[in-house]
Amino acid sequence: MAAGPRAELEAALTYFAIAAPKHTADEEESLLPRLRTAGDSARVQALDRLDRLQQDHDEACRHHAAVDLLGRRWLETGGLTPAEAGALRAHLATLQAIYTEHIDIEDRELFPAAARLLSSGQLVEVGLEMAARRKGGSKTASHAGPRSPILRS
Repeated sequence: MAAGPRAELEAALTYFAIAAPKHTADEEESLLPRLRTAGDSARVQALDRLDRLQQDHDEACRHHAAVDLLGRRWLETGGLTPAEAGALRAHLATLQAIYTEHIDIEDRELFPAAARLLSSGQLVEVGLEMAARRKGGSKTASHAGPRSPILRS
């Protein structure tokens, strides 16, 4: 594999090994628990979607592990067998489908629900926890990132 594509594959594998678990933690440890306890009748309707997002995380994790294994094998050996290449394409296609719908649910339902149901203090706490995960520190970082989608209004 040429240096450019090799570096790109290594960067992609590293990004998803780090970013995907942080995104999952953002939702499952910070946002979803707060939404589950928000006092509003709309919360009941949202619970099915919250469960769906958690299922997406579990499924994506399995596919990420397979992609990482195949990608690392490709980097080590310089290629994949036709069966491995087919499996890699299938896992990537599944991840694309999962994330396309997952992001749509977040943008259309999850983030608007969070903005509507959670207090400004809760939203700040979520943002602080997200920022802390990206800094590798505790859940109480010194400031929330301004680009956090639920902090934008």
